[in-house]
This record gives sequence, structure tokens and C-alpha cells, in this order.
Amino acid sequence: MATQLKAVEQDDAAFRASVVGASEVAALFGASPWLTEFELYHRKTGAIATPEFNAVDANNVPENERSYWGVKLEPLIIEAACERWGYVPLKTPHRLDNGKGLGGHPDCIATCPERGKGILEVKMVDWLQVKKWGYEPPLNYLLQNMSYQGLSGALWGDMIVLVGGNELRRYQYDFRPLVYADIERRVEQFWQAIRAGDAPVPDFERDGRAITELLGVPTEEVADLRGDNEASDLADEWQAAKAEAKAADVRAETAKNALMMKIGSAGYAMLPLHKVSCSQTKGAAGTLITEAHVGTHIGARKGWRQFSVKEAN
Repeated sequence: MATQLKAVEQDDAAFRASVVGASEVAALFGASPWLTEFELYHRKTGAIATPEFNAVDANNVPENERSYWGVKLEPLIIEAACERWGYVPLKTPHRLDNGKGLGGHPDCIATCPERGKGILEVKMVDWLQVKKWGYEPPLNYLLQNMSYQGLSGALWGDMIVLVGGNELRRYQYDFRPLVYADIERRVEQFWQAIRAGDAPVPDFERDGRAITELLGVPTEEVADLRGDNEASDLADEWQAAKAEAKAADVRAETAKNALMMKIGSAGYAMLPLHKVSCSQTKGAAGTLITEAHVGTHIGARKGWRQFSVKEAN
């Protein structure tokens, strides 16, 4: 059984390497919050590693709790959606692809009494994230949904979102052929760029980790950039930015301490445009340990005052 599971995992890894997954499509639109086209390109060429989805460590502890619990609760969320809205689950293939480098698998293919065949895509999201959404889920989720609709030949795709662990929401979307055609076009162009060795320009604000991994362990070699004016400008900019950040930290600390003196012993303060919290976090006596160390505590800490300033509503 262990050998079979390992073979399946290796097969899945090979499949993921051969396609742009539906959850990765947003990178080709500049709409993914966690993946750029530069990083995706180098993942697919094998130059940098693709993180294992829902991985656990040697002690079976999830590397990403959100992903872990999303996978664990997915069947229950689908079951609840079927009970509430009358979906009938259909056999869902383990993998789908269009034969041109786009692939993945939806959480569930189902039929709807009114709309026929479609897909259910499940998300588990906390309240703070949903508040940032506005009226509908962000573009990266919508592109993922549309990719799965096209791959499965669906007429619609509903996002079933468990919010905060205790509220089930539904967002309904009909299939949009023009959007799916654009997705396929961008995916084809992406693979053409890989075949041509035409790497995209990095997003230097977001691609630091990918650049570091791509470059690998540095050697003892000294790069001579004395004739590179742009390199000199970048070094100046880095120094200036670090100095500005240090100065900003000093200003923030100075303002905090002056404001604390005005607030005095109160734990909170109301200002015309702000609310200030500087309440006390309790200390801890620590844990008494073995007889050999009678009277000694570990983990003790003093209490401290927290400080935060927010815009007044």
C-alpha cells in the first residue's frame, strides 16, 4: 500500500509539473496573491521547487494548517451544500486537462436541478479575509473557478465558502467562454515561452524568495559591477530605504512614548480620529520543574503594555 501511495504521489507531481494548474492561472493575469509569473515559469522548468500541497512533516504536523483543514473539511462542506441547495454529486475525475498545458481537478462535479452539470469549488475562509472581499471572492478564485468549468465542460461553477467555520455561503457563476478562451490563450503562450527559454522579468517587490532559490548557494567569487551604473543606483536606493526605515522606527517610538505619557495609566484612549489601545498583557509565573530544581520556574515572563493606534470609525 505504501509503495502504491508513493507511486500515485510521484504521478501527481509529474502531472502538476506538466500543466498550469487552475489555481496557478491567476499568476498569468497578475492576479495571484501568492504566485508571480516569474516564479511559476521557474517552477515549471524545474529550476526551483514547487511546494508540496498539504504537506506534513516527519511528526505528521501540517506545514500549512489552513490547507490541511480545508482538505479535511472539504467532503463535509460539499455534503452540507448538497443538503442545502439540492446538488447531486457526480463522479469527479482525479485529473482534468485540455491537452494544451492547462489542468487540475475540481473539488466536485455535480448536477443542479435548475442548471444541469456544473462544478463546486470549496473554500474555507476566516472572517477577516471575507471582509476584504467586498461583494464577491477575489479574481484569483474566480479564474480558478472558470478554469475548472472549461476543463470539465460545465455550464456553471459555484463557490461554496465556509466563513469563519460557522457560516456557509454560495457564489454562483455561469460559464463564460470568452474568459476561458483567454485563459487557454495565456497558458499556451506561457508554455511557448518556456520552450523558447524566454523567462519573464521578475517582480522585484514580490520575487525575492524565488530569486534567492533560483540563484542557489553563493560562491566565493567576487562580481565586478564597478562599471554598472544601475547597480550603483540600486545600492544607493537600498541604503536610503534602510535609513528611512530606521528613522521611521525612531519617529514611531518617539510618538508612542509621548502619547503614552498623555494617556497615563489608562488602558485605552479616544482621539478625534483615532482609537488607542495600550492595555496590559499579564505576566506568567512559569512552570515549576523537577525536584532537583525545586523553587525554580521556567517560562516566566513579566507583563507588558501593548500599544496600537487605529482609525476611529
